[in-house]
Amino acid sequence: MTTIPAVVPQPSFYGDYEKEEEPTNWIRKYQLSLPPSYSDVEKISRFELQCAAASPAEEWFTNLPSTDKTTWTNFLAAFKVRWPPPAHAKLTVAQKKERLKSVVLKEEEIGVMIEKDRGRDWGHVKWAKQVAQMALGFGDTQCHFLDVVLENTPEVLRDFLADHYATWADFKADVAKTSASQLIRAKQRVVNDRKLREDVDKLQTQTFNSRKAPAPSPQNAQSSFPLPPVYRYGPRYAPNTNVTSQPAPPYQTAPPALPNPQPPQPPPAMITPQTPQNPFNAATPVPRTNLFYGYRSGYPQTPSRGRGPSSTDRVRTAAQYAVLPHHPDSEAGRQAYAQQVQDWSTQHGTEAAPNMTRPYPLKPGTSPLGSRECFNCGLATTPSHQAHECQNTPIPMQEGRWREMVSRLVTRSLAPPQTPSTPSSIQYITPMTPQPAQTTTQQYYPSFYAPQQWQYEQLDMSGNAYGPQQ
Repeated sequence: MTTIPAVVPQPSFYGDYEKEEEPTNWIRKYQLSLPPSYSDVEKISRFELQCAAASPAEEWFTNLPSTDKTTWTNFLAAFKVRWPPPAHAKLTVAQKKERLKSVVLKEEEIGVMIEKDRGRDWGHVKWAKQVAQMALGFGDTQCHFLDVVLENTPEVLRDFLADHYATWADFKADVAKTSASQLIRAKQRVVNDRKLREDVDKLQTQTFNSRKAPAPSPQNAQSSFPLPPVYRYGPRYAPNTNVTSQPAPPYQTAPPALPNPQPPQPPPAMITPQTPQNPFNAATPVPRTNLFYGYRSGYPQTPSRGRGPSSTDRVRTAAQYAVLPHHPDSEAGRQAYAQQVQDWSTQHGTEAAPNMTRPYPLKPGTSPLGSRECFNCGLATTPSHQAHECQNTPIPMQEGRWREMVSRLVTRSLAPPQTPSTPSSIQYITPMTPQPAQTTTQQYYPSFYAPQQWQYEQLDMSGNAYGPQQ
């Protein structure tokens, strides 16, 4: 007598993915629960009984065409169309490395026996098994992720491991054979070294704070160090003790009244003509006057390097005119620059000159605006050079004009304001009566007037900006 095996019913199938129900896993369990002697018709008929009442699965089975119910193969194909298998999530290499880094081995677990799930093992050995299983699950059979694991290994255990392993089994075996007593002694050395470093840091901090102690007050310094002797004047520079000191005038809150201004009066008329003096006569004393009297800053100064705004100020001021992006000197930057030039020529024309309303694009690899760059090549070199002596590849003519215009604007905006100078007094000169020429022998010093011996100050600047370089 043949015994028919009992069929264990499976949980009802809803087909709505609720409560973590996965249709693919459910149909596989359903096939495993059926005996091999079941025919296709019996399998399909029993599936109808496994569907929950008024569920999406029962509705689907009721509306399923009869052709899909003839064989079990056709039925499984229709089932997979309605409930497709889940897609396998593929992790990137970076995501796999992050997963391995998340498995952390704590120092307190090294050399310590851990009991879990009716088994016990050393903490470091348990960690090695977990890391190896995860790496094998990622398909790494040749230890390609070993560098990530060793980088995440504590220093206590890292000193006992090798730098390369052929398989993860070799890695687990090497971790397992490490003696627990050696690991405990290594942990103690690490703790001692760490404490020593902390003590050294504290000592350095205390020394640094003691050096920053406030300086002694003037009273203490005066009492600690003797004062120098009183300076005694010589007979020539002795102060005048006969001068009686005058008391200071009282402080007035209101400004003193000024006298009424009088219009300038012409010089008095010459009643008796005087004999003019010859200024070149050695017998007549000639007063020494300041030919540069009335200048705002005294004698005229030659512009030199180091005065006025710096290059950083010029570039910062010129940045307000850089409305177009300055692309880097790369393949993508050069393509973008070519498109900029083409758009500018299409909009304004190839012969148009740039101005404030239509700035010209800057060539990649050149210096920014206002950096004392050369107007021929657009580069700010050290030492600087001028456009007439430039040997570099020239930039477009419109770009050179645009850089010249911005350099002018930057120089004017950064120039110091001109304050009116103090008016100089008028000196009246007595009219001179023409005298007959005297034939005297004049001495000529060619060495003084030789032009080749004149000295000029060599300015270290580009020379492409207009006006005095500040």
